[in-house]
Amino acid sequence: RRPDGGRSHGLPARVGAETPRGRDTPDGQALVAMKEDNVMRTSATHLLKSVRGFTIAEMAMMLTVTTIVAGAAAPAVQDYVAQARYTRALHDARAIATAVSRFEGDVLGQSARARGWATFDLLVGEGATPGLGAGGDRLWLAPLGAARVGLLDEHLVTNAVGYSSNPPRQANFIRGWHGPYIESGIGPDPWGNRYAINVKALADGGSCTVVVSAGPNGKIETTYDGAVIVPGGDDLVALVAPPR
Repeated sequence: RRPDGGRSHGLPARVGAETPRGRDTPDGQALVAMKEDNVMRTSATHLLKSVRGFTIAEMAMMLTVTTIVAGAAAPAVQDYVAQARYTRALHDARAIATAVSRFEGDVLGQSARARGWATFDLLVGEGATPGLGAGGDRLWLAPLGAARVGLLDEHLVTNAVGYSSNPPRQANFIRGWHGPYIESGIGPDPWGNRYAINVKALADGGSCTVVVSAGPNGKIETTYDGAVIVPGGDDLVALVAPPR
């Protein structure tokens, strides 16, 4: 029987029930703490499951697939890089050849002045001196600084030689240095070696004048002079057309 005179239904009071009175007891507080701890443990377990890393088997599978894909793509990438270098070297050689042809026509009559282009056998760009391959001529390997080896930039880019820009009119043309004939300095080819031109042939007029890159193998395999110069090995050669 309840204190207010009513009858109880025989149901015992729930231990640790969340009533103000139940929470105030030591047993009630302990039960609430246990529930909160269980909730935290359950949440932590779900979180760990949701962010778990890859298993060793999964990692091995990913590495295997990545290796296969990279191995299959590598030859294509290497071929692309090799072709890009070859194309750039051929473009550079042709650009230098065109610039030399224009320059030679402009400074006609000044070529034999002190350090003029006709006083050299070889004009070269920046870069390493290539090696000598089968069929190549050692004249291509003369070092910069030798008596008859000059720098292309001094003639095509900076006019360090001092060609006059306003010489007397000749025929229907105004001759003179009107560069730069190449906007920036002539650097090395894609393999780090210098471009070179057998400028002596241009002065003599009896041989073919060409710009040469030693190509991927870094070895000159081309002859220095001749009525016709055929590229040797993997050399890249651009013909210098006579000025008009």
